[in-house]
Amino acid sequence: MLRLPKGTPLFENLDASELQLDAVVTKLAHGCFTGYASLTFSDAVGILVFESGKLISVIFENDKGCHLIDFEGMSALAEKMLGSTGSTLNVYRLSSDLTMCIHALLHGEARYRAQDLTLIDIKALLERVKNEQMNCCLRIYTQERSAMIFYKEGDPLGFFHDGSQEIEMSPGDSQQLTQDPAAKLDMYSTVSADELMTHDLLDIINIGSVWKTAVNRYQNNLGNA
Repeated sequence: MLRLPKGTPLFENLDASELQLDAVVTKLAHGCFTGYASLTFSDAVGILVFESGKLISVIFENDKGCHLIDFEGMSALAEKMLGSTGSTLNVYRLSSDLTMCIHALLHGEARYRAQDLTLIDIKALLERVKNEQMNCCLRIYTQERSAMIFYKEGDPLGFFHDGSQEIEMSPGDSQQLTQDPAAKLDMYSTVSADELMTHDLLDIINIGSVWKTAVNRYQNNLGNA
């Protein structure tokens, strides 16, 4: 899973083994939270992205290549919480603009994916981002290094590099990476923060029912063991 900017921590490395997913989601929603929560396991991670208390993205991934979103992602995350020990919860508050960019990175429309940078006119691409006033994230990477550039309406919000915890204003490694012949590019775009606020997965996902179903399945499996 990609490393994400930490933002302002509300919780870090909180033991999640006794937490209930429905309680975590409900608390963040009722608190009009903007940012993301990550639940990390030894072999998987779940990401919940919120904008003003609305759940705009759910992603669950494991090291076997499983990638689930929305209802399926929430269900898989609930079952993983019940069946694992040693899980941790991290919650980071971000600005609406940066949350929009995180959504683009995790859940947006892929404009480029693993594209060799040598085949792209990066200057022309950035001019297109500006002219079309895109909300997007560019990820430039090699096997050893990576950097992300976040854009709001065509203007750069900042840069995020390996080893960073926060968004930075200087390009840093980004410029060096563009000169690396082995570098690749991912580019993901999304709608504006205002449009994201009209989208709430909790309108279609009954989190209480998801958690209850996972608990019942977990208890049945224990009983049949």
